[in-house]
Amino acid sequence: MTHTLHRLGGIALASALVLMPARSAAQVPPPVPPPVPPTTTQAPPPGAKPLPGAKPPAGTEEEKEEPGVPADYTFASGAGMLFFHVQKARAADFEAILGRIRTALDQAEVPMRKQQALNWKIYKSAEASKDAAIFVFMFDPALTTANYDPLLLLAEVLPAEVQPIYDRLKEAVIKIERMGLTKIR
Repeated sequence: MTHTLHRLGGIALASALVLMPARSAAQVPPPVPPPVPPTTTQAPPPGAKPLPGAKPPAGTEEEKEEPGVPADYTFASGAGMLFFHVQKARAADFEAILGRIRTALDQAEVPMRKQQALNWKIYKSAEASKDAAIFVFMFDPALTTANYDPLLLLAEVLPAEVQPIYDRLKEAVIKIERMGLTKIR
């Protein structure tokens, strides 16, 4: 009889242990994952593919995460810069592309593009770098709602040239960095 009670007590204890986690799990809600911020993507200009590292539109097969590439080329702060890290061996080709960008800026007929052209400055780093030539596009002041993507500009003004230029850019550019600026003084 003692053996039977001990056995029943063990079964009751085992049953209680088995059922207890189910009750406590039912009382505690599951953890809520943190919200994922939406990502902004920009489709390439008509007739061109995105630059290497650029994020394709969400939901496409090509969508993948790659660091070092700006999501967009707008500067809500009113000033900004784009840094193009270019393979040294392709720097002359990139400079030729810059000539086409300057031409597109000069030939733009859309009022917003004309306004952008007034403050779109292009520089090349004077200091030598061992692995890249660095070109800087500076926009000060920048139109806060304008897109400063050079491929979009080329697609609008020189549409027949955008795909060949894109192909050359893809071969030359190592990475692009975007920096919005806030004026302090």
